[in-house]
Amino acid sequence: MGKKVIINENTFKQLMASKMLEESNLTKSEVVSIVKDTLKNDTQTKKDIEKKVKELVAGAVNMLFKTLWQRRNFYEDEIKK
Repeated sequence: MGKKVIINENTFKQLMASKMLEESNLTKSEVVSIVKDTLKNDTQTKKDIEKKVKELVAGAVNMLFKTLWQRRNFYEDEIKK
């Protein structure tokens, strides 16, 4: 029966990344360069990233205003004094 090895998620990610780089015959710097070039030149990718950022900002602002609305009595009473 084989031995059980327990690793954390970060170690697993590093192992998988190194294995994928090894199988693709690329260096880490080549992969980084390819990704940067793709992000610079691909307008669809830029639009997708911009859309995600807008969704995150809208959600954060919405949560902020909900929190302020729910706790308005806390600061309204202090301001009115």
